Amino acid sequence: MTIPIDEDEFTADLRHRTESLPFWRRPRRLRRQITTTLVLTALVALSLFGAINYFAADKLLLDGTTAQLANEAQSRASSTEQGVARALRRVSAIAADRGVAAALGNFTEGYASLDNTRLSPQQLAELDRFYEDNVVAPLMALDIVEVTLDDVLPRTDAGRWVQYHYTLPAKAPGSVTMPAGTSTDYDAAMSANDDFLTELSLAFGGGDLLLIDTAGQIVYSTDMSIDLGTSLVDGPYAESNLATLVSDDLERTRAGQAALTDFSVYIPAGGKPVLFAAAAIRDGNKIVGTLAVEIPLERLDDITAPAGAAGGAGLDDVDTYIVSSDLLLQSTPQSWITDPSKYLEGIGDAEVRRITEALGSPVGVQTIDTAPVRAAFEGEPFVGTTRNALNRRTYSSSTLIDAPGVNWAVVTEIPLTVARRPLFGYLLRMGIVAAILLPLAALAGFFLARRLTRPIPIAVEAARDVANGRRHLDLPQLGNNEYGDLGRRLTRMAGTLEQQERALADEFERKRDLLLSVLPADLVRSDGVVTGTGERVEEATVIAVEFDANRTELDDVELGEALATATTIAERLAAERHIDRIRVAADRSLFVAGFGPDGDGADEALDFASALAGELHSVAHAGDLSFTLHVGLSTGPVAAGLLEHGSLTFAAWGEPVRRALAISALSSADEILVDLSTLEAASGDWATGAADAVVDLEDQPIAVRRLTTVPPSEADDAPS
Repeated sequence: MTIPIDEDEFTADLRHRTESLPFWRRPRRLRRQITTTLVLTALVALSLFGAINYFAADKLLLDGTTAQLANEAQSRASSTEQGVARALRRVSAIAADRGVAAALGNFTEGYASLDNTRLSPQQLAELDRFYEDNVVAPLMALDIVEVTLDDVLPRTDAGRWVQYHYTLPAKAPGSVTMPAGTSTDYDAAMSANDDFLTELSLAFGGGDLLLIDTAGQIVYSTDMSIDLGTSLVDGPYAESNLATLVSDDLERTRAGQAALTDFSVYIPAGGKPVLFAAAAIRDGNKIVGTLAVEIPLERLDDITAPAGAAGGAGLDDVDTYIVSSDLLLQSTPQSWITDPSKYLEGIGDAEVRRITEALGSPVGVQTIDTAPVRAAFEGEPFVGTTRNALNRRTYSSSTLIDAPGVNWAVVTEIPLTVARRPLFGYLLRMGIVAAILLPLAALAGFFLARRLTRPIPIAVEAARDVANGRRHLDLPQLGNNEYGDLGRRLTRMAGTLEQQERALADEFERKRDLLLSVLPADLVRSDGVVTGTGERVEEATVIAVEFDANRTELDDVELGEALATATTIAERLAAERHIDRIRVAADRSLFVAGFGPDGDGADEALDFASALAGELHSVAHAGDLSFTLHVGLSTGPVAAGLLEHGSLTFAAWGEPVRRALAISALSSADEILVDLSTLEAASGDWATGAADAVVDLEDQPIAVRRLTTVPPSEADDAPS
């Protein structure tokens, strides 16, 4: 039998299943799929072709950039070394000038003569006020270093005298009261040498020029800065890079050569990073002091700036900067000069960003901890793709610089986008090709899909008819191709399904009849599925029934028909009273009453036995048959369930089953024997009489009584 499909329900279920799937897994119309496939095929082919060419061109471009950048880096390193060497030679030449040695001698003697010269309280107050307003307050406002007045004031009377008379007038004109007095030896040295030394400073680049005696005392400054008159040994700036250069680095420098410091924060420069070059001043073979020259940042930037080679190499956006061994930036990157705001945005450390903005330069402040820098200081020059200190993708090269007193690496880099700029034009051309090719592929796919999918609706409708139970199809010719073969196979499938459904229906009925012959009717559903087969134990009444007929008067066929008639009557009466049939044979049956919510079922069992005896008597009389009935009833806990022993068997077991079988076996012809447990469980007042014998089961007597076949309402004086 075929069950037609509800088309609306099927469509709704299909839509629900479709919508529950991810977007990319949902089914789509074949016409759209073919069109999409052609477009994707064209896109994949174009993309594959473009990718292969892109990566090949990218490799060639980067290989070329590698060679150019390596040459550029070496050129920048060489030019930087030469520029630094020229600057150091000039410092050495200035230090070797006899006029400088003479000036140092004059300032040293003049400064020594001030040892017992003290400022008045008013002058000291003016000096303190100057430091508070022009040194401490600006430094605290920058919030770079923590300083107090005691940290920066000169420690000696001579130092305070020199700063009061020279630093204050130079840095804060009109802010001090200059008392009249006699000229000192220091004033004489200043008058004789200041103009000469100032000209040397301007010729070098305008940075401060310092004369330092052998004791580490700064006895002269062309800028008259607040380091004038301080000691680099135990004064306020004894921990500065300048002090280290004078006391340590120059001792390791060969005679006649100068040495450099790194850029570092220097309080006399207003807290800004400063770089010094220094050389020993000699009088003959004797070192009489040190010449220190401040090299302005702009001067070092000029040394490291490109000299036109980059443009010739095609690297117009190349950037070069110097990094010290402590990873601090030592020259101004071109990216800072071009766009300071964008550069600040790239600095990840908020404190470094704040200080850089306050000082107006990242030199001496920003840490450059990148792969090229690390590689250079590890002795392995770097060329390749990396990220710079601003976390931008660059193509970089690095190498060390040979400069006395410092350990520097020069880094040359170019943004990766600039290095790959020619590839962008290639991608643009590929985009134009794709914009032309893909619409053409879509148009061709549309017409091809329309032609290919024309027979599909007919085949789908035929499949829908088969699903709805139609078994005789009338399909047109779908062509001499796969669609035609599909139509023929659908027709054949419908005929095959018809035969199979007919065979399945016959088999189903045979199976259900077989199950009903073995199992209780309430365990076999209408669709042939067996349910409720688990073991259950309940208080119930067991009815053992045995049929017999006059075997001398009947042949085998007639005997079988008579027993089948008796069995059918018993099953019908049991079904009417909701009594389960547990086991059946040709001449005996076992029934259980009371499985369910109604209790032990004793009344139903007694009624069933009485009705069975009466109806069999009527059937036998009408058919001129001689039936003999043996019935035994017992009540108690009964277990029932499906026995799994290789065959389908539903059975009941327990003491009531044994007693019922024993009672029925010992009952007389047409006698219904009931044990006392059944009579006690019955709610009705059933008529019974004494039995002729007592049943023994394993040497245990069972008291039984005989049930009369007269209904209880008609047994007025039935024996008790």
